[in-house]
Amino acid sequence: MADALTQFSTISTDAPNVWISERMYTLAERRLQVGQWAQKYTLPQRMSKTMRIVRYSRLTLPRDTITEGVAPDAVALSVENVDVTVEQWGIVVLITDVGLITTKHPALNVAIQRTALAMAEVLEREMCVMLLGGTNVYYGGTANTARGDLAAGDVLNTSLILQATTFLRAKGAADWETGLYGGVMPPQGEAEVLKSDLTFQNASNYANVKVLQYAEIGVWMSVRWTRGNFMPHFEGVAAPTTAAATATKAQFTASASGGALATANYQIKVVARDTSTYYERKISQQSANIAVTGATGSIAVVLPSSLNYVYDIYMTSAGGTSARLVVAAQTGATTYTITAVPATTAASPPASPADTVESFVAWVFGMDAFGRVELGGMSLQSYITPPGASYSNPLAQGRKVGSKVMWKSFIQDNDFFVRLEFTSSFDNYLLA
Repeated sequence: MADALTQFSTISTDAPNVWISERMYTLAERRLQVGQWAQKYTLPQRMSKTMRIVRYSRLTLPRDTITEGVAPDAVALSVENVDVTVEQWGIVVLITDVGLITTKHPALNVAIQRTALAMAEVLEREMCVMLLGGTNVYYGGTANTARGDLAAGDVLNTSLILQATTFLRAKGAADWETGLYGGVMPPQGEAEVLKSDLTFQNASNYANVKVLQYAEIGVWMSVRWTRGNFMPHFEGVAAPTTAAATATKAQFTASASGGALATANYQIKVVARDTSTYYERKISQQSANIAVTGATGSIAVVLPSSLNYVYDIYMTSAGGTSARLVVAAQTGATTYTITAVPATTAASPPASPADTVESFVAWVFGMDAFGRVELGGMSLQSYITPPGASYSNPLAQGRKVGSKVMWKSFIQDNDFFVRLEFTSSFDNYLLA
């Protein structure tokens, strides 16, 4: 695949009668907050790509007194291990020679800044995705036990926070400072707090002078909160159907030809990923049973028409069990034909909110809840190719700028953090 070129004709040569401002307008800010609550580890060079994080377990407490002169039986000193294998991520921008000399802006410097920012956002996203694997979740409302139960009015409030802090204290999760856990909430949750709860202590009203965290908003229910707008949020979408496709819903057609699906009932789930962030964003309900007559059957899935999303398609095995990933990152307005059930699960579909309901996520962390490992010498770094001609660039027609990192995030203790999910009356305000 050919490199994508960063060309500047649209702001220079194509507009000869326009004066180009030296000041560039501001990019929408993504506040990266989750990573600051991670314990950081450095993997030494020339050792391995895998680091083992070790924790010694508690000793078994004695049940009885000891007998004078008689040594008690020894108890085992056991070890808990978490092995973390780092992975490499990177992004590259190609800027043409024409662009470098025709734009007023310092294109190389901008490219360095933007690629570094992109990689920082990737790290934040991957930490959020990893944390979604935690099993301690509380939902807004009075009796909700699943994402699909959430409805309008099930907002972030005192009761929901108390469930998180009570859980962490009961599990013995250490706080970050005297009596306070760390938390990240989205602006939609913050707005609900400020609107309705007088127990919230704004950061500007702290009695004691302290260094504020970036984007710190205050203390509420024994949690020191920061604001993050680059966090997962999910919208429920109607199930795929045989009816005509809409902007938010896929359609399917079962066929007795074109594949090797056995005669059985299957179910389909479609997840839309934002092309800007690659977060799972719109999640369909599971379809009703789709009857296929095989053994040459297939299912054609017509994906919604959208330039802003790519789609993951999941299906169940015969009989409607064991949902598994069929294909990932399909573009909108296309048809994907399922000809066989995947041999392995690969990935499971995320839970769906109720149809048309937008749900948001906040986290509360104790110390050592999760960590991030970086390979020494390969932390987040930026690179730029030298000027001049080379074998692969004989006419010196461009320079490449990029950033890379070798790292991995991981859950250290599942019982040391809690995920909160809720709705908000401010759900129309979302980061593009």
